[in-house]
Amino acid sequence: MFSPIHRFQNCQRLQRWFEANRDTGNIPVAILQGYNRYHYALLHKLKSAKYHYSNLVAVVEETEATEMLANSESFLQQVNMHLDGFFYCSGSALDILAREILIYFNIPLPGRVYYNTAGEQLNIQRPADPLLARLNDPQWKAEFSDYRNALTHEVLIARNYNINVNDNGMNQQISVVFSMPDDPRTDFTARTFRRNPNGLEYCQLTFQRILSHINQIYGEIEQRTRNTGMPL
Repeated sequence: MFSPIHRFQNCQRLQRWFEANRDTGNIPVAILQGYNRYHYALLHKLKSAKYHYSNLVAVVEETEATEMLANSESFLQQVNMHLDGFFYCSGSALDILAREILIYFNIPLPGRVYYNTAGEQLNIQRPADPLLARLNDPQWKAEFSDYRNALTHEVLIARNYNINVNDNGMNQQISVVFSMPDDPRTDFTARTFRRNPNGLEYCQLTFQRILSHINQIYGEIEQRTRNTGMPL
């Protein structure tokens, strides 16, 4: 589904379980409706995130250096457009995941649901549930959320790019790199770029991490559905 970035196999296993049990009466109607509502919305967000990432790569790698220099504002507009889309869709997928998890446990959804809501509600209802360990924020999520919230509500993230020329005497290779600021809320003139100097590499790694994290949670859920059914 997301090859070669991630095979996402546990997601496919969970979908096969639902298909096999859809008409047997083993799945409560409310859970089946929630699955249809949230699971495929989550997949759509992930596919949209991949779309924006792929277009971000194309813009950075296929735009000629002379064109970038001549139309720097247009180039950065395209970079920020796809960067916005990537972060927005990736973050939305994580938030939808919380809804999907809660409906599997038959836990009523609060008025507002974000990624952390799943762990909070599950901890109230099932404080010893082993899935809670999976719902702790991964180490990378704080930085991701900081970028996402800043660009969604406050500022543009991509404002700097470098054109690197590698000349070995016979061939000249030109590459373009835009950097992710260490603190996106810092004034543009005072930003530093030490942690993520290559924005494309950061987005690729982050998307791999998001897919892996969701896939692991799906693996836990799918294994338990085979043993106990729904609700979990």
